[in-house]
Amino acid sequence: MAVKKTRTQCTTCHARCGVFVYSEGDKILRIEGDPENPKSHGVCCGMGMSEREIHNNTEGRLLYPMKRVDWDPHGERHTENRGKSEFERITWDEALAILAEESKRITEQYGPQAIITGQGTGRTSNHWHIRLNSSLGQEGWSLVPTHVCLMPHMLPNAFTLGVYSPADGDLANSDTIVLWGENPAMERAITRTIFERQRQGAKLIVIDTRFQDMSKHADIAIQPRPGTDAAIALALIHEVIEHGWYDREWIDAWTYGFDQLAERVKDWTCERAAEIAQVDPDDIRAIAEILGTHGPVGMKIGLGPGCMHTNAIQNGRAIACLQGLLGWIDQKGGISVPVSFSVMLDDKITLWDDKDPGRPELFTFGGEEHPLYKSFGRSNDPHATFEAIITQKPRPVRAYVAIANDPLLCYENTNLTYEAMTSPNLDMVAVKDFYFSPTAKLADLVLPSADWAERCTYDEEIDGNMILTFDQAVPAPGECWDDWKFFLEWGKRIDPEHWQWEDEKDMVLWRLREFYGFDMTWEEFQSKNVRSTEPGGEMGEVVYEKYKKGMMRPDGKLGFPTPTGRIEFWCDALAAFGYDPLPDYTEPFETPVSQPELAKDYPLIAITGHRLYSFFHSAWTNVPSQRKLYPDPFALVHPDDAQTYGITDGEWITISSPRGKIISKARVTREIKKGVVAIPRPGWRDECPELGLPGYGWDKANGNILVPSVPAEPGYGATAMRSSLCKIEAGRGDL
Repeated sequence: MAVKKTRTQCTTCHARCGVFVYSEGDKILRIEGDPENPKSHGVCCGMGMSEREIHNNTEGRLLYPMKRVDWDPHGERHTENRGKSEFERITWDEALAILAEESKRITEQYGPQAIITGQGTGRTSNHWHIRLNSSLGQEGWSLVPTHVCLMPHMLPNAFTLGVYSPADGDLANSDTIVLWGENPAMERAITRTIFERQRQGAKLIVIDTRFQDMSKHADIAIQPRPGTDAAIALALIHEVIEHGWYDREWIDAWTYGFDQLAERVKDWTCERAAEIAQVDPDDIRAIAEILGTHGPVGMKIGLGPGCMHTNAIQNGRAIACLQGLLGWIDQKGGISVPVSFSVMLDDKITLWDDKDPGRPELFTFGGEEHPLYKSFGRSNDPHATFEAIITQKPRPVRAYVAIANDPLLCYENTNLTYEAMTSPNLDMVAVKDFYFSPTAKLADLVLPSADWAERCTYDEEIDGNMILTFDQAVPAPGECWDDWKFFLEWGKRIDPEHWQWEDEKDMVLWRLREFYGFDMTWEEFQSKNVRSTEPGGEMGEVVYEKYKKGMMRPDGKLGFPTPTGRIEFWCDALAAFGYDPLPDYTEPFETPVSQPELAKDYPLIAITGHRLYSFFHSAWTNVPSQRKLYPDPFALVHPDDAQTYGITDGEWITISSPRGKIISKARVTREIKKGVVAIPRPGWRDECPELGLPGYGWDKANGNILVPSVPAEPGYGATAMRSSLCKIEAGRGDL
């Protein structure tokens, strides 16, 4: 049998590396990077390479639709047996009939908001999830963990810069590169670009609580106390203004509220910020001078600074204002500004006046507490949703459908999530995933998923201006379905008028035609590995200075897509949501500073969620090649803290908070700041039989057990995944 070579794309993480898959029949022989991919340039990491194992070794994988044996949607449901009963194989027709019938029944009896559909991050089917919810009678998302990652990461840029994206830097042309809470070595080929720019004289600045991979290569690397990033940004703004390291012509022509910003930061000295952040004030001064004198400046802002804190939005605002002050927006080597934004939302949200730019009529759980989440996320707050499941107030929730979504690993305050997922108030729990995740084990209905090499859809680049092509390399095992096909077939059964596509290819070609004007056949689409959605770009090239060309605003006027058409240091739109119109710093809710009494019992700060090279979120801890690198759960502990609490490197420790406790092996290292314990994201949920390694389920090594879900960031609901109190003790305790 001839070897087949398929150009496709790994979607395991957000890097979206282009790859070639070599296959024979239904087996993957090898995977290698695509050197012509403009994003990854031939790089492919171990996670991408592990697709060979995931596809070829189907032991433990979900291969067929299955139903819990004692759950009968037409009779006795025995919700008390979730996680205990066995499963039996059913057909896709049976599974879809159950989903359609339950959807219609619950909608008629309780309303469409009684159905919660949850989806994991980084999926290629975002548009179709939104469309499915619309067919159910909802608008937009139902439950997606954007409250801790994507939206607090993007909204400060939208309000300040008019950039509805992560505002990544054009690092290939930057003379100063800033990595703020971002470690691109974890998932991106961009590290090659960074090193090349350094060889050409570019400066590298890393601001991160951990002394991470890229810190070792930095000209200056500082480790601020978690959640204090706004203080550092305000001090940097102070220094830039104080020394005149900005372009007055840029400020006068293209910014709004400069005088007010200058007044706000007048007292934000390096010494004040350094005391709050626990860093050296001279380092802040040195960073400011580099930013002000060595441009263009390109930044990559990670999730830690502006997302996973109770002061997330203002952290992000301060950094965005710093970028606006430096002026390298929509400039070569500065901040890339994509014209198109086609991830998660069908309509392009703009901020034209004082009107709510979202959907004010949309009911959302937690919408009153978190108006930004309601307006921009068009989604439900997780804490409010899980409380509604348990209490059935303010409205009942009767079904939860998780698509590549493992709430027991992904959401904060995990004990609350478990109580919700096992509640008798849920008539149905359905999970679509690759393996029996902790949440899938509690389900009534489980549905098998196809991975990236097994499907023929495509990807819309989350942080750029590209549509990246990929094709199916190998047939999916068993009866594993792509998410696109799943939404299509479910949609046909509940709303056939609006789900008239033949198959996934038909869906792809329709979306390309309707949203981007690409009218082509599948073969024509596959003829190029990348297409630009910006004018003038054939292979994803960036078009610079779009604000001077009238390319940014829907009204065709010059300027940025903000109410004033300028970079907004003073933001009336944010003020309408109850925020200070200027950037500011507030102490995170749960720290030794804000809660000194609680800190007597829990003196350390826990940060959770940093990624490892082998895993993405909670996935792939069962893949042998990846698990070999990280066989056991671990936490980073500073040597001084280890000595204080009698802990040695490599031994089991118990980490506790007011919410619960977990176990991990101590990794004693100066990589982490003193007073901070860093717990990686995956939770090591799955056992790895091939290596004889155990799984730890949802409750043994999951850092989210330690994290409070309330109180949260007031406007958007971001929670303290990177700043909550804990304590450590030697030994495993009773776990």
